[in-house]
Amino acid sequence: MSESTTTPSESKEKSRGPSPTPAPSASSEAPAASDPTESATPTELPVESAPTTEPSPTAWQAIFSPQYNAYYFYNAETQETTWTNPLQPPEQAADPAAASTSDAPAAEPSTSTADPAVPHYTALQNAAIAQGIDPALAYLDPSLAASTSSADPTGLPSFQAKFNARTGQFAAMDSRSPAHLSEYERAKRMSEVFFDVAAWEQNLAREHAAEAEAGGEKKRKRPSKKDLERFKQQKKLKKIAKTAWLRT
Repeated sequence: MSESTTTPSESKEKSRGPSPTPAPSASSEAPAASDPTESATPTELPVESAPTTEPSPTAWQAIFSPQYNAYYFYNAETQETTWTNPLQPPEQAADPAAASTSDAPAAEPSTSTADPAVPHYTALQNAAIAQGIDPALAYLDPSLAASTSSADPTGLPSFQAKFNARTGQFAAMDSRSPAHLSEYERAKRMSEVFFDVAAWEQNLAREHAAEAEAGGEKKRKRPSKKDLERFKQQKKLKKIAKTAWLRT
């Protein structure tokens, strides 16, 4: 049998095995680098609108000034004060005929669905503005509601009354006048709980009328000389009677 002999060079080649395939170069697969000038330019951002400086309607506050007896308006955001109501809608144009003709097509569909309470509320606010009261607080004044109820453009009957919280009786609308809190009126209301003050006043008026018919007020009668001598004699007799026991 013949034995095969291998040379050292052949054994080294067998131990090495198959040669690996060359790896792909990074330059062939990597994408081409972009131009540095193009990547450095920032992207355009959307232009944001500047915030409006107009204050929100809820920031206005109505404050009463006792010095001027009127309301002024203060803005908590812009620290602004004004005498005109910023929440009141602007007045209509100077020419009402032109405004009515231009707004006629738009006003026609709204008339059919108008709320009957809107004209009454508008009249209430106008009455409050005329008296220098905040329109938002006009519903708190019953006198304004009474003045606008008679001029209700809707034609619906409206009634209003005030009741006494203690007795339940009807109270007049002028009970809010300063004379209602005078000393005489307060004493009269307290006395009506125990006495008939109205009957006493009528009786007193009849007595004054009778005195006026009789010749005016009663004058004090002056004593005569005889009356003065009689008074002196009576005084002297009383003094003698007190000391009579000393002479016995």
